[in-house]
Amino acid sequence: MCKYMKKDIKLFNAFPRWISFVAVGMLLAILAASCSSDDDSKKSYADNPYKDIPATLLTDQGKLDMVRSIQNLKDGRFFYLDYTQDYKLSTISAMNFTDNTLLIGAVLGTLCDNVSSLGKSRIKLDAGCSAFAATTPDNGDYIMGRNFDYSHGNEPIAAAMVRTSPQGGLKSLCMVDAYWIGYRQDLWHCLSTSKDTFAIYKKQDLSYIMAFPYLLMDGMNEAGFAVSVLHLDGKPTQQASTGKKLTTTVAMRMMLDHARTIDDALEILDKYDLWIPSGDGNYHFYMADATGRYALVEYVYDQEHQKKIYIDDEYIGEDGKIHYKYPDVLPNTREVIESRCASNFYVSKTMESSDKGPVLSDHGKTRYEIMDFVLKQNNNLLSEDGAMSLLNGVSQAESPTDVTSHTQWSVVYNLSQRKATVCVNRDYTNKFTFNLR
Repeated sequence: MCKYMKKDIKLFNAFPRWISFVAVGMLLAILAASCSSDDDSKKSYADNPYKDIPATLLTDQGKLDMVRSIQNLKDGRFFYLDYTQDYKLSTISAMNFTDNTLLIGAVLGTLCDNVSSLGKSRIKLDAGCSAFAATTPDNGDYIMGRNFDYSHGNEPIAAAMVRTSPQGGLKSLCMVDAYWIGYRQDLWHCLSTSKDTFAIYKKQDLSYIMAFPYLLMDGMNEAGFAVSVLHLDGKPTQQASTGKKLTTTVAMRMMLDHARTIDDALEILDKYDLWIPSGDGNYHFYMADATGRYALVEYVYDQEHQKKIYIDDEYIGEDGKIHYKYPDVLPNTREVIESRCASNFYVSKTMESSDKGPVLSDHGKTRYEIMDFVLKQNNNLLSEDGAMSLLNGVSQAESPTDVTSHTQWSVVYNLSQRKATVCVNRDYTNKFTFNLR
């Protein structure tokens, strides 16, 4: 076991007023937390409580064995799965889906043995979140830290670390939010987001685990490339230049399977049209690699439409819904920004006139400023323990009104060592370590 030392993060007395309360919490975290070097994916769980749980959409014994091998690491809220089956990425990515409900329906239809119906359920994949890149002071390892924040009505969700080893691709670890496919604590399942409906119709069915490779929110591969997705307000990106469309999670799946560096990831993105469903806001990708490079990939307005009249053309109609004065003007121009951190507003200078951008937006601004401040005070040097403490400092409690609140997990990816350390539900005294090597 090892304990944090005060030297892991410099917290000076000259904090801005808004950051001082966080400093106290971070110092307490530094002093109190401990870490383990064990690989939690290799622990033996002789008593598997899920070995007899039904998987009604599966008949293939290999698939049944895989989904029933899922390991409960913490309170029925955090799991580990070695995904050994073929998740048919080339088939799924060729389907050109622009809607997550159709995507996940097709994933289940392709990977399961029996026909699945999502009924009237709408599958939404979203993320609040914070992310940053740093270097460890002792041995110069490159690391990426990431909080996944989403309230899910403050229900007890199920999250999972999923290991994949695709044929012809790169091995990877990725964090999955299983609530998107209907799983709550102890893998009770119902696709409805209504708590009352869930209480009536919930059941345990492991079939939907087959969709896990497409429910990732962040991850790292064996080459030391890591990527995460973070929410933005405003219009969605809906590119239409290549004729080949990807949603965010399929794009990340392709990057983890095939990108060794950020340049590789950008080449993948350039071959496809990124498509965010209407009404879901927008997203940017934060990524880093084992060469020490880090980047924030945003989709912004082209030069002709960067004035406020185009960017912030939302209005509430008589029907109470959001409408647009210029519905065909969308943020479809990819931009790569060398930013040490990211949260939930556009960092690109091209968005400075937007109330979703770096000057006027308040969404995630305090979290961003805390990360930026701590990184600069430490010359961008943080130990893995210090990085987790910083994630603790910008983690979010449950909120009944903010859907991008409630930190479900914090993860530090060591891109040099190919190692991931995870804390779930803001419990920073218990860490789970996973190794790709």
